[in-house]
Amino acid sequence: MGKRKFTTYAAKMRQANREALATVAALVIIAVTWLSWGIGLADSDIELFSTPIWIIGGCVGTWLMAVLAALVLGCGVFANFSLDDDAPEDGTAAAPASERAAAGVAASAVTESARIEDGEEVRRG
Repeated sequence: MGKRKFTTYAAKMRQANREALATVAALVIIAVTWLSWGIGLADSDIELFSTPIWIIGGCVGTWLMAVLAALVLGCGVFANFSLDDDAPEDGTAAAPASERAAAGVAASAVTESARIEDGEEVRRG
């Protein structure tokens, strides 16, 4: 999924609220799955591999539902955007924080490699 564009801080907050509500809904669905497949099957005498079906439903079924919920949330609801609201004065878009951090890491790696090539020992804390 591509990076969605949000023009205002309010739009970013609406997206964050949408993500939070979807996460709570996923939690409710997972809890209902656990209650129905785990506790709901506790009276059943069915066994699979000498294990009561309620254990398999309550553990494996709930885990599978959590994985499915995470996939749906990650692919369909969540959006990758920066909460920074500090655009430069000239009207151009600011570089995302991840790009600024990557540039800083790259610059420090170049500086470190230059010190090593010059024979200076680099100490790590």
